[in-house]
Amino acid sequence: MNRLSYFFLNIIFMLFVAVIVLASYLYIHPQVVRNRLLLAGRDELEKEIQQKKSEIKKLADMQQDFTSNHEFVEYIGHQNKRVWENEVVFIFDAD
Repeated sequence: MNRLSYFFLNIIFMLFVAVIVLASYLYIHPQVVRNRLLLAGRDELEKEIQQKKSEIKKLADMQQDFTSNHEFVEYIGHQNKRVWENEVVFIFDAD
């Protein structure tokens, strides 16, 4: 084989490698983008979960206050305009 044949073989080999690299990029790139979007969505959902957990904790604390703290019950009653001043709301049993 002469020099021109080696030159064409090298060019064909380089084109073959370039096509493989391009095909790999075109195959992998959409998956990488999709994974990034999924991770961003997961992060947003985790933030929402943490917010809901804090809301649930606040509601559980408020529920606990309703069962044990008579000042809180009176405060909520006054706030909702369901109880007048100096009116007995509930009588709590002392444990």
